[in-house]
Amino acid sequence: MLATLLFLAACGGAGQTVTETDAVKGSETETASEGESETVIETETEEIKKEAKNMQLIPDVKLETGMKLITQKNHKNGDSFTSFKSHSFYDTKPKNPLWRLAQWDSGPDLKELIIKSDKSTVTDGKWRTFSYDPEENMMTFHLDTSLCYDGKPAVYGDYWPHLLIEQGDFGVKEMSKITREYYRCDSKNIILSLDLKLGDYKKTEIEGDWVRAAQFLLYFYVKGINTSDFCWFGVQLFDSRSDMNDNYIGYDGGKADASGAMIFSIGSKYLYGDKSFFEYGKPVPNSDWIHIEIDIRPFLDKMFEYGKNDGYFKAGNIDKLCINGMNMGWETIGTFDHTMYVKNLTLTSYPEGK
Repeated sequence: MLATLLFLAACGGAGQTVTETDAVKGSETETASEGESETVIETETEEIKKEAKNMQLIPDVKLETGMKLITQKNHKNGDSFTSFKSHSFYDTKPKNPLWRLAQWDSGPDLKELIIKSDKSTVTDGKWRTFSYDPEENMMTFHLDTSLCYDGKPAVYGDYWPHLLIEQGDFGVKEMSKITREYYRCDSKNIILSLDLKLGDYKKTEIEGDWVRAAQFLLYFYVKGINTSDFCWFGVQLFDSRSDMNDNYIGYDGGKADASGAMIFSIGSKYLYGDKSFFEYGKPVPNSDWIHIEIDIRPFLDKMFEYGKNDGYFKAGNIDKLCINGMNMGWETIGTFDHTMYVKNLTLTSYPEGK
């Protein structure tokens, strides 16, 4: 999972699927662009796609296929982990779930502690809870890291406790050529929209803490369509230290399982408008929802420009990169007890503009 951002310490603390129309079998053709080979799948429903001005990109955004639950990483065995259960949030059995619930470094394994309170909830009864309400289209992420720290300080080199959901791959390479156009990073507008509400929030200061930071982050995986390029493209939805963070550009490092990949993260100062999770410089649980709607395309351009100038990207142009996977949730260091509510999450692409 995503490792700690380097800048956090300096600041004081950072399934595969296809769309329904892609499921129609068709003939394969080869196209070449700048010496790169692409396999495309033409389907009987492509004419419908050509008329669509936009497409919502996140597969199974309402968690209808269910969710895989995975174990903690085994840091002594190459950070390996396994899936131990699938969960449905509906009155149906999970069917090839696209989502995974990750609990990285958040204490004893959920596999040993899990309590299923009802169909909407996965919980260990106290420290970690994820729930989804289909009627409200709302997710709840609750993480209490006191189980992990047990009164001890957070020190340099610690793994960061996480509770997040993820899809490692949206299946872009298996999509038809027309569908793939919506996922390319050169789409004229790519609009992220969601509503957030901070529920519980409690910070416990422990003497000797190297850093304390509670972050609720969203990362899209920017990948090369025909290259090995990869970038964590993030959105700083919440950071306990400030609601006016600027963009961050750097490389993933600072602990043993860091990926070394490039990180570009949109600063919280560009998200909230006239609303905030903060009062008098401190986070305050709020009964009001904060709506976020932002075109991420200009920030993708900044990401590509930096990565290209730094010699990081192999792709010659931004149209050779696509959005192909994501994760969202808590990434925390230090003792916190906090809850975030998320509803109406969408990522909509407009290849020809809104």
